[in-house]
Amino acid sequence: MKKITLLVCLMLAIIPAATAVTATRTPTQLDPTGTYDGTIGYRRGGNWTAVGTINGTYELRNRGGRFTGDWTIHLQNTTANGTMRGIFHKPFFIGRVAVEGGRHTPIVGFLVSRNNTFGGRFMAPVGPALYFKGTFT
Repeated sequence: MKKITLLVCLMLAIIPAATAVTATRTPTQLDPTGTYDGTIGYRRGGNWTAVGTINGTYELRNRGGRFTGDWTIHLQNTTANGTMRGIFHKPFFIGRVAVEGGRHTPIVGFLVSRNNTFGGRFMAPVGPALYFKGTFT
C-alpha cells in the first residue's frame, strides 16, 4: 500500500513539472509594444465565417499585458462598431467593449498566441460568444 501511495504522489508531482518545462521551451518572441489586426467570426462546418474585424495596439508586461483597439461587426444587415480595451494574462483576458453611442459591456475570454498569430474566444453578457483570430505586427 505504501508503494502505491508513493507512486501516485510521485506521478502527481511529475506531471506539473513536465508541463512547466514544456511550456518554457517555446516562448513567443513579441515586441514589447505593437499592433494587431484580425477578424471576428465563428466556425461552421469546419469553415471560418468572418462577421467583423478588430485592430489596435498592445503592450506586453511580465506574463501578460494590455490592449486597446477598435472593432466592427456586420450581422443581419446591421453594422455595429466601437472600441475595446482590457488586460490579458495567458490564457485569459478581461476587458470592456464600448459600442458607438455610449453603451459599455464587460467581456471575458481565452487567448492563444503562436508565431505572431493569435486566436481565441470571447463572451459578453449579451450576444453570441464569438471567436477571433489575427496577427501581431
